[in-house]
Amino acid sequence: MKKTQEIRLKSNGEDMDDVLNEATSFSGNMNLSEKDALRIRLLTEETMSMIRTLTGEPELSLSFIGQENECIIRIETDTRMDFMKKEDILAVSSSGKNASAKGVMGKIRDVFETLFTMPADSSFEDFSSSSGLQGMPGDMYSGPFMDTVYWTLSDYRSSVESLDETPDKKERWDELEKSIVSNIADDVQVGVRGGHVVMTISYKIHTEQEGK
Repeated sequence: MKKTQEIRLKSNGEDMDDVLNEATSFSGNMNLSEKDALRIRLLTEETMSMIRTLTGEPELSLSFIGQENECIIRIETDTRMDFMKKEDILAVSSSGKNASAKGVMGKIRDVFETLFTMPADSSFEDFSSSSGLQGMPGDMYSGPFMDTVYWTLSDYRSSVESLDETPDKKERWDELEKSIVSNIADDVQVGVRGGHVVMTISYKIHTEQEGK
């Protein structure tokens, strides 16, 4: 049976305890094993760390979605954003540049932020960083939670694997190997749905659910 729990939050990180409590409650309602519950909590912590780095403090909704053998953490912008050039919004940040696109979650944050700051009717390719382009699916498609999927962790991993042996490939591969999300999540997708930006982290339940 599908189960969904949702909490609304801002990207300033003040809701961290509430979100982690929601994750614990969700794991209990799903009768997850202690191991799976811990992994959901770790993925939630990584998600919140990414959210805290978003520029402009957009209002968001975070949902925990449980299906038969899978748990999904979904982040979605609450309202349709006023699109603006990414350079403009980054100009008001402390550094004036996108300095935090290091690590796997930094790259995911970069894609998420690109989608809600680029001008309407513009091309993702024109505003994306190289890591964003590396994670683009070969053919755009829709997913169960978004109209268009622009980036996936699985596509990014495959792209890094196909690179020639260079220091850049080594750095990116090291980031993947050290990333909690890369090692625990089965996939991450970032895309849009009706003008909202959506990110999903999917985790397949690997141990038997308690009480089953």
